[in-house]
Amino acid sequence: MELVQYYTLNRNLLSSLGLWPYDNFKVRQLRFILTLFIMVSFISSQLMKLFVSEYDLDLFIQIIPFNMIFITLVIKYITVYMREFQDRLQNNWNALIDNQEIEIIRKQAIIGKLFTQFLTIFACSALFVSFIIQYISILLDVIIPLNESRPRELLFPVEYFIDQQKYFPILTILTGIGFIVSSMSALATESFSFVNALHAFGLFKVASYRMKHILLSQTNFQICTTKQYIISRHRIIAAVDFHRRAIEYSELLKRSFGPMYLMYFVVLVSSTSINLFNLLRALMSNRILHVFKSLIFIFIYILSVTLANYAGQKFIDYDTLVYQTICNMKWYDAPLKIQKLIFFLIQKTTKCYKVDAGGMFNPCFEGLATVFSMTISYFLVFPP
Repeated sequence: MELVQYYTLNRNLLSSLGLWPYDNFKVRQLRFILTLFIMVSFISSQLMKLFVSEYDLDLFIQIIPFNMIFITLVIKYITVYMREFQDRLQNNWNALIDNQEIEIIRKQAIIGKLFTQFLTIFACSALFVSFIIQYISILLDVIIPLNESRPRELLFPVEYFIDQQKYFPILTILTGIGFIVSSMSALATESFSFVNALHAFGLFKVASYRMKHILLSQTNFQICTTKQYIISRHRIIAAVDFHRRAIEYSELLKRSFGPMYLMYFVVLVSSTSINLFNLLRALMSNRILHVFKSLIFIFIYILSVTLANYAGQKFIDYDTLVYQTICNMKWYDAPLKIQKLIFFLIQKTTKCYKVDAGGMFNPCFEGLATVFSMTISYFLVFPP
């Protein structure tokens, strides 16, 4: 089964960061070390600015929220592991039987491909605007000139122990590289995890499809009862196999990303609450650069939290679909032995499957409302 056309962009993003496990080992290690060095240097230069400067609340709320996210991205970059996903993905594609099953998985792969393309375009656009907006003071000097030139300001406050105004273009490039690499790390890992979640959804849908057609042979009265039993039993085995694959793949996702996402949610809620406070102060003081930075961050927060909880809700919905499909079968027309197997399936699928983040948070629509509520509550704690 040819998978390259659906996952090429994900592979290229991961490969550029040294995360694709099938690249040349030495090249992959070199890319990994270089990427990690750039990300750590980017964080260190911002924290250094905080340490060498006098205490300033504005500086604190500019640096801390973003660096909480960047540090989380570094941890995720170090801990993420890809090889087992790719092996299982290929194995699941090879286990598909008919064209309908292939079409189900293919549609999920296409959605993942389009989603990755959208995120890539959005990230590139945001990075380009972020780079350009740092020179807005020069544009304002031309449009609305003052007696003296406006000071140029970096998107992220950094400390390299050189004159910021004199070497502004160099500092812009340095911070730009750090921001681009950190953003690409987030893009590559998040799109990879969401694409794999979509594949897990497809496995649940294939399991439902197979469950639905377990008793298809019962409509043919020319087939003897023994043969009907054999055919239905094999179909039950095939359906259970794919339901097992779906659960195992979901468990792999949970083990690989669950603890990290718990930390990610905590950091996102905390940093976004501070960013809302920063946005309010920036609006009151008419600081365009800070307003833009806060708005971009808040939009990314809403997008990432919504997608994560949407994925968690879909795990619940598709596993429930398997149970509903079994219950809706005309099991009463089946031979007694098949009825017993169907009742066993009903018993095994009664409990709804849920993914969780570190065993402490269940992503779902209810969880999404909780996260947004917590963010607003913490924001209201800050003094006006």
